[in-house]
Amino acid sequence: MEDLFPHEKVRENQKELIEKVKDTIQAGKNLLAHAPTGLGKTAATVPQALSYALEKDKTVFFLTPRHSQHEIVVETLKEIREKHGKQFVSVDLIGKEWLCEGTGTSQVFVEEEPDCPRHEATYTDNHQLTKLAKKKKNKLKNQILRAEEVKEKCSKVCPYSILTHTVGEADIVIGDYFHIFHPGVRESLFKKGGLSLQDCIIIVDEAHNLPDRTRNLNSAAITENTLKKAAAEASRSGFYNEEENLERLRKGIRKLAKDKLGMESESKLGKKELLSVVNNIQDHKKLKEDLEAAAKEVLQDEDDSQCEKVAYFLDQWEGDDYGFVRTIKKLQSRNNSNFRVSYTCLDPQYATKHPLNKSHASIGMSGTLEPLEMYEDILGMDKNKTEKEKFSSPFPQENKLNLIVDQITTKYKKRDEKLYQKIAWYLKQSSSHIQGNIGVFFPSYSLRDKVHEKLEERIDRKTFLEKRGMDKEDKRKLLERLEEEKGEGGILLGVVGGSFGEGIDYPGDLMRAVFVVGLPLQKPNLETQALIDFYDEKFGRGWDYGYNFPAVNRALQAAGRCIRSENDRGVVVFMDKRYTWSKYRKAMPQENYRVTKSPWQDIKSFFGN
Repeated sequence: MEDLFPHEKVRENQKELIEKVKDTIQAGKNLLAHAPTGLGKTAATVPQALSYALEKDKTVFFLTPRHSQHEIVVETLKEIREKHGKQFVSVDLIGKEWLCEGTGTSQVFVEEEPDCPRHEATYTDNHQLTKLAKKKKNKLKNQILRAEEVKEKCSKVCPYSILTHTVGEADIVIGDYFHIFHPGVRESLFKKGGLSLQDCIIIVDEAHNLPDRTRNLNSAAITENTLKKAAAEASRSGFYNEEENLERLRKGIRKLAKDKLGMESESKLGKKELLSVVNNIQDHKKLKEDLEAAAKEVLQDEDDSQCEKVAYFLDQWEGDDYGFVRTIKKLQSRNNSNFRVSYTCLDPQYATKHPLNKSHASIGMSGTLEPLEMYEDILGMDKNKTEKEKFSSPFPQENKLNLIVDQITTKYKKRDEKLYQKIAWYLKQSSSHIQGNIGVFFPSYSLRDKVHEKLEERIDRKTFLEKRGMDKEDKRKLLERLEEEKGEGGILLGVVGGSFGEGIDYPGDLMRAVFVVGLPLQKPNLETQALIDFYDEKFGRGWDYGYNFPAVNRALQAAGRCIRSENDRGVVVFMDKRYTWSKYRKAMPQENYRVTKSPWQDIKSFFGN
């Protein structure tokens, strides 16, 4: 394999990862790699996989959970070409709804949609690319471009179609999880490109996200509000029969919810119980087909379709029982009550087992991929083909201080005004010894808001709040405000699992300390208990795999916002005594954690040195 490493110098500890990746790909195996932040995972994996793909006529799929994470891969490929002069074809692929105007947010990811405004210029009558589309594809395929750049260059033809038709010629595809782990999307993509899993090398970035993301791919839900919106959509589009059926369906499920729930907030629901309600209105298959036909016309004029969402749910509801849980839940809002019917996947293996084991080789990597055996189990990876490896951090241990405050717990029964004041006081005392920005991440917005109210009474620093549903521009502006406040030092109050607790990289020394308040355990609802029971039946590790370990993983992701380079010095404080308990500690990296009653003293000493 040719050395295509893009940089002049290999980082400390990075060489071990490079060699392991190389051996894994050459042997046609799977690798699960716990590789901490700063190791240079992209530069260690992409050149090795690309070199092998070029030599053996394979295709690399580098998969990420977020579009923003595509950029570092694109930049790495540009550096490879610049340094080595290597010619290869790369495709940066994102969802159709982000590239193709007028197609909506399709639930079923259809291959081509005639309602695309550029469809006629892209396809002939027999679904082949037009001369114009072929010319554009050939012009772009040897350029290393981000998907958004391809969109800008495709003013007359469909950019999504250009990219998907280039996949078959690509040496490396940067995509999202669903491009490989959604069977329908993968089948469409591979059919168009003449690909097979056996000729693919799969790299999964931030692989700790894969179980939940793939479970979500196989889950579906509708609410009463969805049905109301779908009926209104059908009415204004002239589908009056569908409007009537949707309204009858809403009333039927509302009665079912009343009978099933009584005074309870949620209940399990049998497959036939819901189908009986549907079939009293119209045969469920016919109702689904009628809604799909209505949605197709709606999408010619609108960006998405509520009718399509209902049709997709009805289709999913007919699925398997094993590895799934069906529930009906009462949703309370200020103005009225609402219901939600959910078909929730418990088993990621429905999406992951086949592609990970049938590909030529696969690599799952993350800075929080512990314990490795859990991911091997729940993803269904062949134990005879899979190797698990932990890599140590390249950053000096003396640059990071890990503290656990054992005087606080956010267990639900312990939450009161006294606790909120205590947390705020600890934050105030600790912040006085930290020069620079501080991130504080909570298990929920409600706990965050109660502590924020107490904190504002005590502190002079500016506070910044992560808000629900922030778009890309809102996040960018908040990061800019944090950068401006770096000298004085602001406090960002967010939630574990939110964009600022996991999805965003803070440049330079933007965050000098991170406080993780509480342990972000899932709500103990029917779905959570079903997941625990399922993992207990399958692996004998229900509470660990379904409840305890995922909570610690979410906390560690938030903690990882602090130290981002070898020159950073920072403090991470876990504010809950449960982090000292063995059932949670065994999911944490083997680092030094100092248990303290007065974190401000430890912080003062650390930064003083």
